[in-house]
Amino acid sequence: MTFHFEVLKILYLNQIIIGILGNSFLIFLFSFKVGTGQKTKPIILMLIHLLFANIIFLLFRGIPKIIEIWKLNYFVDYTASKILSYLQRVTRGLSLCSTCLVSVFQAITISPSTPMWAELKARVPKCVLPCCLLCWICNLLMDIVVPLYGTSSSNTTDSKESWQIGFSALDLHPIKTLIFLLWKFVYDSTFVCLTAITSGYKAFVLYRHNQRMQSIQVTSLSHSSSPEAQVTKKILLLASTFVIFNFTSSIFMIYMTLTKVASPVVLNISAFLSLCFPTVCPFILLNSNSRFTRSYRIY
Repeated sequence: MTFHFEVLKILYLNQIIIGILGNSFLIFLFSFKVGTGQKTKPIILMLIHLLFANIIFLLFRGIPKIIEIWKLNYFVDYTASKILSYLQRVTRGLSLCSTCLVSVFQAITISPSTPMWAELKARVPKCVLPCCLLCWICNLLMDIVVPLYGTSSSNTTDSKESWQIGFSALDLHPIKTLIFLLWKFVYDSTFVCLTAITSGYKAFVLYRHNQRMQSIQVTSLSHSSSPEAQVTKKILLLASTFVIFNFTSSIFMIYMTLTKVASPVVLNISAFLSLCFPTVCPFILLNSNSRFTRSYRIY
């Protein structure tokens, strides 16, 4: 057990540091583009919002885990513990929602220029800020149950029937807690599934575009090295990373809800997986900023 926690100490600390630095660096790059005076593309604002959501999620989710694993002393009163735990849940949902929003926007942007899609494309840039605001409102309302039904972790023992959420805990036995956790699983899974669907659609559109280009011109590039094929692989990499980490984390959450056993091992695995995507997301986005994606107006 000692070795288990020693490994977790290193993993969580590296995860938080790398994730925050990576997201902050990419925010700086995008902000530099905005500050040059050029016309700002809506996708840049969405990506900045996503990266900011990743940072605050890493802070609110990662810091409590570091305090727990490293057994650090902290002074948080009853009210503050419930507020911090509430913000932790909100920022997780915000990260999921922002990733889904970016994926949907990209799917609309690269869709065929039919009359229906052309009208939708014209409206989308005006909806960027309202959609980001809606993400905040929905997640702030969704997790309001945490401060209402959560109890301070200092008032609970290390019972396997109590689910630690940041600086507070949820009792797994009341029916209200069960309903909330099941609904939260459905809520998070909706964003994960929608991101997977839109990413698959983007890959399909790029694949069709590549097929048309190969049919009308002869090029020395092979199919596997074409810009469209490279972008398709990167889209699928980002989507698969997002789906695997978040859906697997949600599976552990629903397992603990149904069995009413909050195993420390399962809790640590679920928390680690939920932090993986915000950590690797900026590096995947940075690698995806190729010549073709810029010309195709994805990034």
